Order: sequence, then C-alpha cells, then structure tokens
Amino acid sequence: MTDDSTDRGAPDAWRGTDGIGEPAAPPPPRLDAAANHRAAAEAAAEHRDFDAALRERFRAVLRGLEQGGLLEVRRSRTARETADDATTALPLGAATELLPAAYSFDEVVYGGRHATEDEYRSLEYADRYSGTAPPPAPEPVEVAVTEQAARARKKLPPLPDLLRNPKFWAGLAGVIAVLLLLYAMLNACGAPNAPTPQKPPPPPTDYPDNPDIDLPGAGPGQDSIFSRLPGPVAFGGLQFLIAAALLVWWRARRRGALVGEPRPVEVAANELLAGQAALYRRSKDHEHVASKLRAATLRRIRPKLGIGAETAQDRLIAMVSARTGVDPNLVGSALYGPVPDTDTLQLVATQLEWIEAEVG
Repeated sequence: MTDDSTDRGAPDAWRGTDGIGEPAAPPPPRLDAAANHRAAAEAAAEHRDFDAALRERFRAVLRGLEQGGLLEVRRSRTARETADDATTALPLGAATELLPAAYSFDEVVYGGRHATEDEYRSLEYADRYSGTAPPPAPEPVEVAVTEQAARARKKLPPLPDLLRNPKFWAGLAGVIAVLLLLYAMLNACGAPNAPTPQKPPPPPTDYPDNPDIDLPGAGPGQDSIFSRLPGPVAFGGLQFLIAAALLVWWRARRRGALVGEPRPVEVAANELLAGQAALYRRSKDHEHVASKLRAATLRRIRPKLGIGAETAQDRLIAMVSARTGVDPNLVGSALYGPVPDTDTLQLVATQLEWIEAEVG
C-alpha cells in the first residue's frame, strides 16, 4: 500500500476522472525537497490547518532523513515503515519520538479525524532533520521509449494477370512436353549418319617396358558435358539454373543483426510476491528466508520493547522472555536458532508471529 506520505498532494491531484466516469489513476508518488514541505507545514500552521500541517511536517521529516543519508531513498514508504526504519538509523530517543507522529499521521490521513495543535507541535519539536538537510540529489530523468516503425520494404510491381493465371502455365508446360516428345520421336525414327572413314593409324612396333608410361591414345578425355548432350537440352538446362538462381536471389529475405529494445514492464504486487515466494521455495535456502522473517519481526517489536538495533542478543531474548513468559531457550531458538528444513521454517514462522502478537 502506498502511503500518502510519499506522494505530494496526491489526494488533490487525482480527484478527477479519466473521461468515462472512473477515478483517474494517481500519478507516480514523489516527494519534494524537505525545505519545501517544511515551508508548506509552517504556512498551514499559521492558518490553523493542522491536518495539512501535520501531513507536510511528517513529509519534511522523511525527506530530511533521506536527504541526510540516514534513510534509503524510496519511491513509496508508509508512515509506520518510516518510524520502523528510523529505529535502525537513529538513536533510541529520537526514533521513539517519531512513532506517535506516525500513528497520528495514519489516523488523520486515513482515519478521517482532525489533527490537534499539540500533535503538530510535538512533531515540530521532534523535527531536527528537515532544517539541516542538504539539497536533494537530482532525480533520474524518465525517458519515454518510442518504438520505431519497421522500415517498409520496397514492393515489386505485381505480375500481369496472364502470368498469375495457372491455366497459362499448365498450357505452356503441355506445349513444352509435346515438343520434347516430337523431338525424341524424330531422333528415334531418323537413320544415323555414317561417319567419314578414316585411315587407321599404323600399329606400334615397340612398346616400352616401363608400365608407368601411358600407351598412345590413352588418357583423360577432352570433351565436355555440353558436347555429349543435345544442344537444346544442355543450354536449356543452363538457362533454367540461371533463372532459378535469380529467383532465389529475388525472393530471399535479408535479415540483419538482432537489436534489443528496452520495454517497460509492470508487474502486480501480488504476482511479484507470489513469484518471490516461489523462488524462495525452489532455492530451499531456509536460513535466508528465516533471516528475513526474523529481521522483520525484530524491527517491529524493538520499539515496543523500548530498545534499539544495537541491543545484544542475550538482553533481547531476556526481555522477550519476560514479556511473554516463555522459556528463554525457546525464544532464542525462534529468533536465532538454525533452520535446516521446511518443517523447522514453518515452526519458526509460527513462533515469530506468536511472539509479535504477545509483545504487542
């Protein structure tokens, strides 16, 4: 859930509709500089508008912590998350001052009640961060990615209707078949021409004894395939091969190198959570998952116990055991014990949930 503390004036900025009667989508949550929120809070307090003054002052504190490097800059953070994160970054006394302000912020912004002057003055007293915060770092510029339209290929002019008619090609093939048949019949019926008689060469008288020397008249032939085949068949086949090569060159697709294009991807929060859980389950890294659950539980129960992140493990276990009335060994096993398998992980998750409920 995106808290109102992280979008500047969002309830006033997207109260309109999208043209079809439905509420328009809120803009991306952004916060201004801490000095601007501080000035807006002081101006609202002068007009006795303590609702707006409390809201803007809490934003000024958050931005002051972010600009000062005490908290990580995030696009969205709830008021409770701000107070919880402050417990790990600020001294215990300063962090506990922000917790009531976070409750008041949620009740005013979401609960519908009006803020009192005392609540605002308490937050104003606890604000020691917005006035001394350095200027905010420039935010990254969002560049809209535009896809270029595919370059249209030049189209060849269409073939004439005669060449696109299959009957024409069937008739042409029939005529060629008839001509080839007539040519074969004429060659079969005609008498062969008698060769011109030639005087045979005299037989050799001496034959060499060396077998590596070829005899007269032996060796590779000098005639080509064109001289052995009939002229129409040889040169017609050559023209057919040339035409086929030209056709392949004309119709072949030319493809360039693959080019990657950045595309914006939006994933719903529940799908992202389910996917992350599936990855944890597939990795079977029970220790890592348990450490995440334990860190979240400790971050929520430390303010209720009145301790900070620097508290030793033994003291933390003793305080939790005293608050819940459970054996310290069981508390230590739940908070810091090994997690070798899935069953132990489920047991630890149940114990952490029970501990948080009892401490709260």
